[in-house]
Amino acid sequence: MRTFKPIMLILLLGCMMSACKKIEDLQKDPAAVYDPAPKLIFTGLLMRASDAPWNEDQRHNQYMTQNESYYAGQPYNWTTGSYDDAYGALRDVNRMEVEAQKAGDLGAVYLSMAKFFKAYFFSRATTMFGDIPMSEAIRGEAEDNFQPKYDTQEAVYVQVLNWLEEANTELASHAADGASLEGDFFYDGQLEKWRKLVNSYKLRLLIDLSKRANDTPELKIKERFTELLTNSSQYPLILSNQDNFQLQYNPINMYPLWPSDGIVIKKDARNTLGATYVSILKETRDPRLLIQALPAESLAPVPGNPFAVYQGGKTGDLQSTLLKQATEGRLSMINFDYWVTSPSGIPAVQLGASEVQFALAEGINRGWADGDAAEHFKRGIEESMKFYNVPSNEILAFLTSYIYKGDNEEGLRQILTQKYVAFFENSGKQAFFEQRRTGIPTFDIGPANANNNEIPKRWAYPTTEYSTNEVNLKEALQRQFNGSDTQNDLMWLIK
Repeated sequence: MRTFKPIMLILLLGCMMSACKKIEDLQKDPAAVYDPAPKLIFTGLLMRASDAPWNEDQRHNQYMTQNESYYAGQPYNWTTGSYDDAYGALRDVNRMEVEAQKAGDLGAVYLSMAKFFKAYFFSRATTMFGDIPMSEAIRGEAEDNFQPKYDTQEAVYVQVLNWLEEANTELASHAADGASLEGDFFYDGQLEKWRKLVNSYKLRLLIDLSKRANDTPELKIKERFTELLTNSSQYPLILSNQDNFQLQYNPINMYPLWPSDGIVIKKDARNTLGATYVSILKETRDPRLLIQALPAESLAPVPGNPFAVYQGGKTGDLQSTLLKQATEGRLSMINFDYWVTSPSGIPAVQLGASEVQFALAEGINRGWADGDAAEHFKRGIEESMKFYNVPSNEILAFLTSYIYKGDNEEGLRQILTQKYVAFFENSGKQAFFEQRRTGIPTFDIGPANANNNEIPKRWAYPTTEYSTNEVNLKEALQRQFNGSDTQNDLMWLIK
């Protein structure tokens, strides 16, 4: 009996341990993926990196107006923003790195892509808010650090530019080795095209940093710009539309304008083009306007001037005013015959050739490097017009009448204006950030503005930061804005 009792105790403990293990197993979701392949996470990150057209961002870009009061208009009355998009994606990037390390040599290319995505999402966050958590971010689970410090915006950009440099070098090596990048529905695994995107994104950031070109040597803004301009073999760029980083919609992932019932209503008084945008195209007699929009029905035609019958709604007007104008036929609506001939609609460009060409023209105009700004200016317009399938003779006629005025203030205004035109309904908030940086074009402000007649400069930090990371947040606010946290504070990037 003395021997029997210990044996029974051991068996009982063994059964209990076995039962506990079974309970843990039962608690696991059988449909969940606990060890996802890097390619699966990579595919998800591509969707997170995509901004849709025809949304609130594009109204704040003053490309269009929403005239029905049932929907949000364009009052510029936001206050706080959210970290969810950026840091949610960065958690996925971190997981992709973990899984890629497990995969050995097969995962190496995904580690390089992780550097690009870290640069991409951290830079998006800092552009919205200012200083952000970076060096200690995404370490909550691994290091039990749920209160990361805030890095300065300058430090963020130093690290981001270094990641992009490393990603470009590593992708060149992977391409030479014939590495495979599965899960890629943007470039079908073509690493050379990813290199072009990496370097083109670096160029975007250098231009975003234009106000810091002369006082922040650590960023090497002019030196890096010169490399991108002059060394195409080491730093290939997106220079033609065939290399655009763009989301192609399909019958499953349908174009945002395509209705769920498949019935396209081709006249929508609720959505009209914005006057800030339309006025530029009317003044320059730009053929893109005739493709993108419909004539305002009540405007009288002017012989020899097809642009006279197009009119945009002022972003600053009240929605009631805009709706009245639209229903009376005084505003131009969306040309649905162009944008939604099928559920696939038109590709949504996230970063394209026209932006790159204008960025090169801007850097040369600013004296960062020697080069032919006029040629890049011309090619930027060409690539944008080709995207809309504007006939070559009309492109030539436009370029003949719209001559670059030289590497001076007037020429710079032309570059920035045409860059704004080329951003129409693509690249998310980028047109807003460009206008914030340069003041071009002049944004309309009127009675609808609910921000004390100001266009905001940033987003205030998420309210959750005040309850979860208050000490670090307040230190960052004191450093940047003397303790203030409003949408009108000026961050280091644009001071």
